[in-house]
Amino acid sequence: MDPVTLPTDRLVLSAPATSDAEDVIAYATDPDVIAYTPVPAPYGHAEAVEWLGRCRTGWESGTRLAWAIRRREDPRLLGTVELFQIADGAAEVGYATHPDARGHGYVTEAVSAIVDWAFATPPHGLGLVRVQWRAIATNHASLAVARRVGMSYEGLRRSGVLHRGQRHDEALAAVLRDDDRSTPLGWPAPTGRPDA
Repeated sequence: MDPVTLPTDRLVLSAPATSDAEDVIAYATDPDVIAYTPVPAPYGHAEAVEWLGRCRTGWESGTRLAWAIRRREDPRLLGTVELFQIADGAAEVGYATHPDARGHGYVTEAVSAIVDWAFATPPHGLGLVRVQWRAIATNHASLAVARRVGMSYEGLRRSGVLHRGQRHDEALAAVLRDDDRSTPLGWPAPTGRPDA
């Protein structure tokens, strides 16, 4: 599969390139990214180049699709959104960003565009039926993005994920192609934590 570029009102979402290695390192070494995602720690140039190679092969095989988040007026990579575990009409979405990208709605805008594309009928998208999301339950910013893009909460797996040697509760949500994304269902009451 050839990489797909998705423009939004403020962003250009495109496949990460080898030239993005330093920007990948900048967000992958952020304490929040380390705390909530499985990036290697420490994370340096070798890890970034290896991950960027996996991005290229993921697009080639159509099994793991990664987009760089860039502002239209600034080519710097601010983070990434990935669709993975693509099979049988479903996929999972994940995202990570540099602190500079947080608090502006960029991640919500990017994930919404990618979910729209994932549900679109081929050749305009993947024709998926379901996109799911999982995160450590204390990752309030990630939960907020999932809720804002219209995912419905599906539950909590108590001690459901092992991360950096400790067990954590894992939140799960999903959106179906035919869901009304304006009213996501089942989310617990917000905790008052800042959103992404």
